[in-house]
Amino acid sequence: MAIDIERSRCSGCSYCMLGCPTNAIKMEIGVDIWPTIDADLCTECGECLYLCPNNVFSAAWMEAKPTELKDHYEAIIVGAGIGGLMTAAGLARAGKKVLVLEQLSFIGGKYTHLMHENYAITTAAWTCPGPKSRVGKLCTKLEAPIQWVTIHDVKARGEHWVLTKDGRRFGSTDEAQEALVGGAQGMAKVYQWIADMYDPSVSYPNDMTAREYIEQYFPGNEEYIKYVETIITYCFASQTVETFSANETKRAIVDALEQMAVWGTAIGGTAAIVSGLERVIREYGGEIATRTKVESILLEDGRAVGVKLKDGRVINAEVVVHNAGMKRLIELVGEENLPVQYVSHLRGAVPAVVAAMILGLNEPLLGKEHSLLHTMGWERTLNSYAPTFFDPKLAPPDKHMLDVFWVMQPPYNLKHELELVRAQLLEVFPNFDQAVEMQVPMFFRGMWTAEMAHRLGQSGDQRLDPVSPIAGLYLVGYDCIGYGMAGDIIPHGVEKALYSILGDPLYEAEDEKESSRLAKKAKSLLFKAMAAGQKLKR
Repeated sequence: MAIDIERSRCSGCSYCMLGCPTNAIKMEIGVDIWPTIDADLCTECGECLYLCPNNVFSAAWMEAKPTELKDHYEAIIVGAGIGGLMTAAGLARAGKKVLVLEQLSFIGGKYTHLMHENYAITTAAWTCPGPKSRVGKLCTKLEAPIQWVTIHDVKARGEHWVLTKDGRRFGSTDEAQEALVGGAQGMAKVYQWIADMYDPSVSYPNDMTAREYIEQYFPGNEEYIKYVETIITYCFASQTVETFSANETKRAIVDALEQMAVWGTAIGGTAAIVSGLERVIREYGGEIATRTKVESILLEDGRAVGVKLKDGRVINAEVVVHNAGMKRLIELVGEENLPVQYVSHLRGAVPAVVAAMILGLNEPLLGKEHSLLHTMGWERTLNSYAPTFFDPKLAPPDKHMLDVFWVMQPPYNLKHELELVRAQLLEVFPNFDQAVEMQVPMFFRGMWTAEMAHRLGQSGDQRLDPVSPIAGLYLVGYDCIGYGMAGDIIPHGVEKALYSILGDPLYEAEDEKESSRLAKKAKSLLFKAMAAGQKLKR
């Protein structure tokens, strides 16, 4: 009997290829992408059925045996992404009997890694910004056992490296900005702008774009606008300055400034964060069931009361937390059970269409001083991160890694996208072919993988509230409220969900506390003073 492959459902994430224990799966890339199975290598283990988030593979006779579960829990979490795991950890620590349900064979969703040729290949999230990030601070609250390595622990600055197509190379963001804004006087405007970002009393209309915001301070400076687009809107949110909002820009840059002071990552990569959260869940009596698919979220009198599994079992709960994407929410709850305007909001969100190339190297292409690379002026804007800069053990001994990611452009010819990016990398790194020993392309588009990516066509209070219109049903993930750096906005929604469920002041949103507002106001005044100091320079 053969495994059925529904090619049209494939988003190109390559999880199946990475996780196949016999390397029987290959990804064929043309205008589109699809997996193929080498029958001579396939052992019919059934792993591919639970590696694909879009259910491309099917073979009823190879499905996993149902995990033994109770028929009642106080809280059920649908989806074991980083948001679901953080929520489960918080509820378990509060004494709730928690069950996490995950259809894949691994937990962490887009915030972990799969091993391939002894390299830790990210499932999407290229890094956590460090212990002072929102993810890092919530993990500390949850007492997740995570070890961090930061820029203070390595003997190099680990800064951003900015390259332009005309040959300019800037060794830091400070160096790049000063050159692009015209020296000290231009930097005075930069500091004035940052003072505005920190000022909690300043906000802008939701329809004001990042471009309009930048032009208030740097009118006509297209090169600086492109710089901000490269470093912030593309890198953090897969958006252009036309699609990213002014308010979102304010928050993303403030988050970056706050976190880069202790820039780093978890030892073991993002998978170590997932493992730490799993440990908290299990130590407090929570259960995690992988390879377990949910068919529907059950409602009674307009309230969520549990779930029905694909195998027909019904599991009841007082609280259901959804961490499986907006399209899936409609499917699980039923469109008829949601307000019309709410469904319209869900369907109106614009997903990211991004790609990545994970490189295994015999030498560090970014050298020993840089962990990040941004390129400007080419047909594709590239942002890259070297995870082995902080943790060499994510690659085989004496090897290195570079994650290159970019926003794709219509008509989304995947082979052409790879050719464009490879040509650009050859310009940036003349020794590219000699240094690269492994290449894994990954595409995030279409169904689950793009829907849960950075761009949702929303910002701030336009994002979905974690408290859903259905009593007892909460949402967590990228699709929930917050501003800031990519996946690092997830804890904002998680904490709001936990606070709503538990009423525990530990989870009051930091951004809404008066102490946080006062601290930001003080930094706003500091940057105003720095701006005045720059103006005195000649």
